Amino acid sequence: MPRRVLVLATVAAALAVVAIELVIRWVATEPQALPASIRRTAARPDGPLPTLWSVPAYRLVDQEGKTRTPEDLRHSVWVADFIFTSCKSICPVLSAKMVQVQRAIPDARLKFVSFSVDPERDTPEALRAYAKRWAPDETRWTLLATTKDSLAELAKGMKTFVERQPDPDATVHTGELFLIDDRGRVRGLYSTDGDSFAQLVPDARRLLGELGTASAATETRSAGREDGGLLYRQLGCAGCHDVPAVAPSLAGLAGRTVMLADGRTTTATTEYLRESILDPAAKVVATYPPSMPGYRGHVTDAQLAALLEHLQGLKAPAGTATATAVAGEGAAVDPVCGMSIHAGPDTLHVTHDGRTVYFCSEHCRDRFVANPSAFAR
Repeated sequence: MPRRVLVLATVAAALAVVAIELVIRWVATEPQALPASIRRTAARPDGPLPTLWSVPAYRLVDQEGKTRTPEDLRHSVWVADFIFTSCKSICPVLSAKMVQVQRAIPDARLKFVSFSVDPERDTPEALRAYAKRWAPDETRWTLLATTKDSLAELAKGMKTFVERQPDPDATVHTGELFLIDDRGRVRGLYSTDGDSFAQLVPDARRLLGELGTASAATETRSAGREDGGLLYRQLGCAGCHDVPAVAPSLAGLAGRTVMLADGRTTTATTEYLRESILDPAAKVVATYPPSMPGYRGHVTDAQLAALLEHLQGLKAPAGTATATAVAGEGAAVDPVCGMSIHAGPDTLHVTHDGRTVYFCSEHCRDRFVANPSAFAR
């Protein structure tokens, strides 16, 4: 073989080896690019769930200050996600989906684990407050604090990504739910919408069925009248709507004028509240992202009626604005959310450019003060 041909062949072989190595490393470190047929088990509903990889070893502290390891979850099927308690985007959606699965499958053998991606601020105390806000009666949900090093190892072992920024609120992380079997093996990845999430519950039930006889449910649901206040907490409504920075407050909402994202206004009637629960994307409130999951198919007619009754009875905290049916003397419009409010001495207000501006809540006032020009009308 001529020397030049031999050299070229050698170089080509070396490049091929390097290329293969790069592909291997890319697959190992960039799991978000895995084929959809692997990442979405909905593509193979009748066959066995794929075994993707094993959960890495970890030793982390939970919201009660107890040390936890994967061994604590042996003989359990579990659903995991990555969140941080001050997140205002994907995390509330993930937690709402967690709550939906918790209600759909009350089997005590199904556990739930949330790994924090904010080592600096998510202390056990912060995680405990977050869990109490979202699902105060759920004993199967473990929230785990991390350190910078343990988070990096965990993300690598779970073949996912966490991109931490100088500003913790700007942290980017996976928005998927992981389904894990009793041997600590990841058996499915699910997004929070569409067919992918819809497949999570039947897949979890399938893995539970492989464990044998079902255990007792974690809760006994009353056959009597539904409790709207309890549903408000159990469905995760309080997790978002009791934090105005995340979602609009529902306290005192009934009967108020609401500004929608498309510029229209509507009145918070019973029908509006019903539609907001079943199909929240239909009328998104101005200044808030369309992140609320719909509960159509997740609540019964009786539960929906009880929840609506509870929402209509929620009173606005003292010091917040009261609703006005029509514009007139003493009426004002919150420039942030567009809500019609009473312009009284006890209503939250600030002076800007020589005029008094009124607000329905501290959240709207604070947003206005931070950037008044953004809400010029």
